[in-house]
Amino acid sequence: MKRNSRSGTLAASALRESGFSLVEFLISTLVLLLVATAVFAVLAETQRAASYQTEVQAVMDNSRVALETLERILRQAGNNPQGAALTPITIISPTEVQVQSDLTGSVPPDRGDPDGQIDDPGENLTIRYNAGNRTIELIPNGGSAMPVANYISAFTIEWFDALGAATVNGAAATRARIRLTATTAVPNPQTRQIFGMQQACDVLIQSRL
Repeated sequence: MKRNSRSGTLAASALRESGFSLVEFLISTLVLLLVATAVFAVLAETQRAASYQTEVQAVMDNSRVALETLERILRQAGNNPQGAALTPITIISPTEVQVQSDLTGSVPPDRGDPDGQIDDPGENLTIRYNAGNRTIELIPNGGSAMPVANYISAFTIEWFDALGAATVNGAAATRARIRLTATTAVPNPQTRQIFGMQQACDVLIQSRL
């Protein structure tokens, strides 16, 4: 009988000692929670860094595209070998200008040499800065605005005459100076600073040379 009593006591003791107590369970849960929080923080920081780097690259690409596109359009302003009825440059504001030129149009349409008209794509355009959307837009005559560059936080075009004096008269303009600032919407995860870059270029109006 004593042997059976002792065996029962050992079994009960082993049962009590197996598994986790409530305190041990709470401590292990807290440790797991802290580890999970740290892991998620690292992942979130990595994602923010990746988003920031993506926007930095987009800012640089959009700045380059904006300058290249506008430089090409302004350089050709007033191209008119066939004597078409057009106004090369109409300065509306420092952030908006209308440009006309005869570039294409021989049969088939929109290809070949200038045809004496300015109704083909790219021949009658308005360049406009949309501050609300932070975009530079091209508006074809009678068409809808088409964004050509995003992330633009500031944009102006200055005009100069043949003597180098600033002018707002499109008929006297021989040179344009494009200035733009492009910035990210996402800050640097480490410094919390917004990345920005400023660019400028001068464009000579070929038809006025």
